[in-house]
Parts: sequence; structure tokens; C-alpha cells
Amino acid sequence: MKGSAHLVIGGASGLGTAVYLHTDPLTTAALVGIGAIAGLAPDLDVNGKLSNRITISKKWLILFFAAAGLLLVGYSYISLEGFVQSAGFAVGLCLTVLPRLFIKQRTMLFITGAALAAAAWYTDVFWLLLLSVFIIASSFLSHRSLTHSLIGAACFAGIAWEFQQSTHLDGSFAAASIAYLSHLVADMKVWPANKRGIRWFQPLFNKEF
Repeated sequence: MKGSAHLVIGGASGLGTAVYLHTDPLTTAALVGIGAIAGLAPDLDVNGKLSNRITISKKWLILFFAAAGLLLVGYSYISLEGFVQSAGFAVGLCLTVLPRLFIKQRTMLFITGAALAAAAWYTDVFWLLLLSVFIIASSFLSHRSLTHSLIGAACFAGIAWEFQQSTHLDGSFAAASIAYLSHLVADMKVWPANKRGIRWFQPLFNKEF
């Protein structure tokens, strides 16, 4: 199912939670937003809407390395000589060319998770630390693996619980948990639009549903 559909279903889950709890307009808007984000969270394991939104484009990192490489080549040409100059040329050219081959959007997702982990550690925000671990783990997973399972749903629910305890935003745990599960249900192959299903019980059982 497309990311836009997951976004809408997740937002609807947040709205349903707000209606059930009879929240005020500001809390309702917050729960809709939380539901929309949680509805996209399982697809952090692929270059989906959420992963592309929360990460810096890989083009900027590639541009940074290319600029550093060109500066090193220029410095080597002007200020160095002999073997050291040749080594400077070689390293500079590598910095200019190789990042295009090896830096993927998943790399940027990992860097984003690491940056969030550092921020969480510095600010002592536990739910943010848990979220950063979830993002880092997702950057290493293949699509529709653990993030599309009951284990992934339980981990995200744990993050949502810590978020609610920290922010005292009533309904955020329910909105995020239901929205996350809605993504998994929407990706099941019982729906005609899906050619593949999900493996709810991986890594214990790999049967698709």
C-alpha cells in the first residue's frame, strides 16, 4: 500500500482515539499528527515518505565530501610535493568519487538516528533515545521484516508509552499503537491491492498473512 494511504489511515486512527477520549481541539490535532507519523513508521525500513522526511538528502553529504575532496586536491597541488602530494591527489579524488557509490539514503537514516541518540543522551529524554534506536535498527533491516511484525509493533508501543509518560499527552500511546498496527493490517495480502503480505510472527514463523 502507498505511503499516502498509510498516512491517511494513521491520521484517522489518531482522530478516532481523540473522539473516543473527547479531547480538546489542540490535543485532537496532536493525536492526528502522532497517528499519521506512527502510520508511516513501519516503512522506515525502506525509502518511504517518513524516512525521506526525517533525513537529510544524501546529496548534501555527497556534496560535502566532493567539496572537501576538491579542496584537498587544490591544497595538495599548491602546498605539497612528491609522494605526499600524490597521496593528497588520490585521497581527494576518492572523496569526490566514492561517496556517490557508497552513500545511500539508508546511510542518512542511520546518521539521523545517531544524531537523535546524541540529542537524547544530552537532554536525558528516554523516549527519544528509544526512538533513535528504532530508527538506527530500521536502517539495517530489509523491507517488511521486523518493523512489519508484532515485535516491531511492541517496540513502537513501548516508545509511545514512554512518550506519553514524559509529555503527559493523554491518548498518544493509544493513537500511536493503533496507527502502527493499522499499517500492518493494511499491508496484509488479504487486500487485493497487495501482492505481498507481512509476517506477523517473525522471526519465529515466516508465514505471510
